[in-house]
Amino acid sequence: LDHRPTRQMVMEESYSKNILNLFCYTGSFSMYAAKGGAKEVWSIDLSNTYIDWCKRNQQLNQHLFNHTKFNWIKADVLQYIQQLPKNFFDLVILDPPTFSNSKSMQTFWDVQMQHAILIEELSHFMQPKGKIYFSTNATKFVLDERLHQDWQVKDITKQTTDFDFTGKLRRYCFLLEKK
Repeated sequence: LDHRPTRQMVMEESYSKNILNLFCYTGSFSMYAAKGGAKEVWSIDLSNTYIDWCKRNQQLNQHLFNHTKFNWIKADVLQYIQQLPKNFFDLVILDPPTFSNSKSMQTFWDVQMQHAILIEELSHFMQPKGKIYFSTNATKFVLDERLHQDWQVKDITKQTTDFDFTGKLRRYCFLLEKK
């Protein structure tokens, strides 16, 4: 529920675009992208449970869209991104966990330590002027300043926090656009 405004933004920007939803969880962002007319939606998560949930959500909502191509991928995001097509995605949704050391991963994930590395890596798979919606629940999060070199960065936390979460939500949200 805390991402209602962010999902709306994604839906409004998705028409005829290739969308990548990393750490996709239940696929809500993917559904909104498809409803917005996305050309393709790729959704990646490490959990079989969440990928199955995404597929069920697609089936339940298929009446809302019929032309979008879906790719549901059960994989470690950090390992799988190297297999993505170069210069393909127009919009990326990046809402990773704060920390993970799952046995299914080859390494651990710490959003504070690794967000800049992952975002820079993603730039190879994005179209010029591609955008990333990046969100984190890490309470003491600080965006790596080096990202400002290659990205136009806008803090959209307030803009994406709905009235019923004001003052209750510890989340940061950024819009990054390739320069």
